[in-house]
Amino acid sequence: MMQTLTLSDRLKWYGVVSILSIMKRICTMFNIFTITSLSAFIFASTTTLLLVQTVIAKPIQTKPVNQPIQFNSRVRIYPANNSLPASRLITIERVIKKSSKMQITEVKLTTYEEFAAKTGEYKSSISNNRMVWIVTGFVQGELSMSRGRSICTVNAKIVEVTDAETSDSFGRSIYCPPNNVINFMP
Repeated sequence: MMQTLTLSDRLKWYGVVSILSIMKRICTMFNIFTITSLSAFIFASTTTLLLVQTVIAKPIQTKPVNQPIQFNSRVRIYPANNSLPASRLITIERVIKKSSKMQITEVKLTTYEEFAAKTGEYKSSISNNRMVWIVTGFVQGELSMSRGRSICTVNAKIVEVTDAETSDSFGRSIYCPPNNVINFMP
């Protein structure tokens, strides 16, 4: 036998059903929010962990003290080395041997700044406090200059600048007395 519900009982029943339906929707939304929040937390944690691993995984790059720094494939940077002990610099004998093609009149260990102040030849890639050997001498016979475009016939004066730490050549100047130059270029 079926029992009929009164209007007030029906309203109560629909109210309970409505409340249950609303509660179900709230729980579903709460689950969606919880799942979304959990996913966002996992994504953020994973990203942070990967970033930390990336930062930690980078190798530490060290450079030797006072060694020339490779700027690019053509230009080397020579930092100051005037505080190095003499044992770390090349010897005067090695510099003289490197300049064996001329009769040496003077060999001097000095800073690049002192050399540049006398000659006016500054190079931005060389620190003013870089130690250099300045070798001065002359060649008695003929000396080809300017890549063969001219010849100094006698007594060409040569000034060579050599890095005192690496023995790299920083330049060479040739001075020819007047009336001793033959030019092949008009």
